[in-house]
Amino acid sequence: MKGTFYLILTGFFLATTGIWVKLIGTSISPFLLTIFRTLIAAALIFAMVVISRNMKTVETLKIKKRDALLMLVIAFFGVTIGLGFYVKSFSYVPVANSVMLVYVYPVIVTLLSWPLLKERITRWELTALVLILLGIWTIYGSEINIAADVLGNTFALLAGLGYAVFIVSMRFFEEKGYKYWNVTFWPLLLGGLLLVLLMPFEPFTFSPSGMMPLYVLGLAMVTFLGYICYAEGLKTVRALDAVIITALTEPLSAMVLAFLILGEAIPQSVLAGGALIIAANILVSREHRKKRIRRCKEKKPQECFGWTW
Repeated sequence: MKGTFYLILTGFFLATTGIWVKLIGTSISPFLLTIFRTLIAAALIFAMVVISRNMKTVETLKIKKRDALLMLVIAFFGVTIGLGFYVKSFSYVPVANSVMLVYVYPVIVTLLSWPLLKERITRWELTALVLILLGIWTIYGSEINIAADVLGNTFALLAGLGYAVFIVSMRFFEEKGYKYWNVTFWPLLLGGLLLVLLMPFEPFTFSPSGMMPLYVLGLAMVTFLGYICYAEGLKTVRALDAVIITALTEPLSAMVLAFLILGEAIPQSVLAGGALIIAANILVSREHRKKRIRRCKEKKPQECFGWTW
């Protein structure tokens, strides 16, 4: 029960991402905001590891030289594209749209796992794919052909694609015995630095006035706390169950918070499309449970971790 509570907190903390971004508004450009978010979160993780280096739950941050290039590629997809485009999408569309569209990533993981990891696609995963496509069509269909809405939704889908590539690639590090904090710290650090390459493609804005600095710090803190709670949850809850809990908690919390704090109305089409996407996530998680349990039989439970924002 304690582990489940931590995982619910994980979903809640990460669900506030869109709220912080909306509160910050146009005071800072999205890619620069993501750089601050990821580097501050990485610094907090590093500080925690240094301070708690004798704790059993905290692992070393060492990485082998031959794996550094692949970690760089993974950081690009998971953080530079995944988190960067995710934050960018909030500039164009409501929180509910972005969160729901990003959660297409479990089905994309299934499709990528077929050619790259030689994992057979089951009929339930095919059913989930159909539900995802219907969900996307439903959400897109709610727009009135406004370029900004289409662009924002596209950024959210690309973020989901980047994160899916990140997850599939991370299987490599899991198989090589890397620990949770290794594959959390390095992508955040490297991906944040790589985001500098995307900054010329958007107007530069930085106006540190009013509450903006505190909002930026708040965004970084909830990112850090989300990963901390996820690590705590994995102590007593299996990775597959952890993924299911966060996949349900985060999008639902994001919609409720956007309604309560920002006053964003949730169109019926977004609710319907979101319900289809969440149902698809449950189906995919059901099948991934079977596959990953087989892979994890000979591993320690804490070495078989899931992935979250």
